[in-house]
Amino acid sequence: MRRNRGKQLLSIGPPRRRRSTERDWGHDTRVLEGIPDAVVAADADGRIVFVNARAEELFGYARAELLGQPVEMLWAERVRELYISNMEWFFATRGELQFTTEAYGLKADGSEFVGEMSWGIVDSSAGPILLAVGRDVSHRRTAETRLRAVAAISEHALAGADLVDLAAEAVELIHTSLPVTGVEVRLADRSVMASWGTVGARCMRLSIGVRDELVVSFHRDVGEDELSLVRNVADTLSAALDRRREENLVRHQAMHDPLTGLPNRALLRDRLDLALARSRRGRRPTGVMFIDLDNFKQINDTYGHATGDAVLIQVSWRLQEVVRTVDTVARLGGDEFVVVCEDMDQDLAVELGQRLREAVRSPVNVDGIEHESSASIGIALSFQDPQAVLADADVAVYRAKAQGGDRVELFC
Repeated sequence: MRRNRGKQLLSIGPPRRRRSTERDWGHDTRVLEGIPDAVVAADADGRIVFVNARAEELFGYARAELLGQPVEMLWAERVRELYISNMEWFFATRGELQFTTEAYGLKADGSEFVGEMSWGIVDSSAGPILLAVGRDVSHRRTAETRLRAVAAISEHALAGADLVDLAAEAVELIHTSLPVTGVEVRLADRSVMASWGTVGARCMRLSIGVRDELVVSFHRDVGEDELSLVRNVADTLSAALDRRREENLVRHQAMHDPLTGLPNRALLRDRLDLALARSRRGRRPTGVMFIDLDNFKQINDTYGHATGDAVLIQVSWRLQEVVRTVDTVARLGGDEFVVVCEDMDQDLAVELGQRLREAVRSPVNVDGIEHESSASIGIALSFQDPQAVLADADVAVYRAKAQGGDRVELFC
């Protein structure tokens, strides 16, 4: 409740006078009965002398239960002392009517509410009275708080917040704002990104992203505004997940070959830099294997580019099956591939090169036609310069081709 000149509401105070009643100023109450908000009037002794029907509804008392009672019974206990002090001060100064956006009331069932209220001292035929006209805005305040919280999550999503943190924030908002027993953000693979409580068999499921879900269990029936909060949170998560997937797709496309899905030249260089850095620390060289198909142009010219593409895709699969999971297979373009292998020596590198050569030699079936191919493979080992080791492997592959292809050459 906002104070006037440092104070807030008002209450009773000396000098004592004959207690006024509704009958003493009954002709003044007709207008007050027609006001669409709750109206409570108290005399200088702080006793209730009038309430209208709206006040009965708001506080949960019959009119007869309120008349003659201390007005402080309608104030939340935690602010009661302050409001009494303010009321006494206001009667002493004859404060004019003013408006406050935050007054805390107490209902007959013991529940608190926050109200907006106009209040002040007015003259009546029975003397000055404290007149308070207000309404319960708890529901509106709650809705506004929820909207602000959803807006905050949306801002965090737009700012690129981590998806796990965003999901946790959404779960926290729902379980602190709504009557729920459990909340989960589940991804399409059924893993749980964030959760609270226990999700029961009877639950509300909202799609987020492509096949992900926001799952909520309520312990009572909820209103449309409460359901709206859940939908708004789901929409925010959905937009964030979709945007992150789009960003990941763009990043993936920028760093991968569109035909085979292998790392492209840019990602190869990043992987090679990291591998060489680890080689320097571990004192074991990184191997680079340059693979050039020997007769790919003939397949393209004879059967067309669609068949050539199908051959390249199958060759890329075979290369990945031969290497270790920590190794990188990349496509530079055309029929050229590069494999980066950490922790190598000459013998291991040549052995792996031979396995790669054999993988390429196996016929590739496209639309029922067997296509035979072979590869020239050049190998270089290094601890240092990525550009130099790629150039060395390139030199080695040309040596292999110069000797008829279908062979492995180690750069020395």
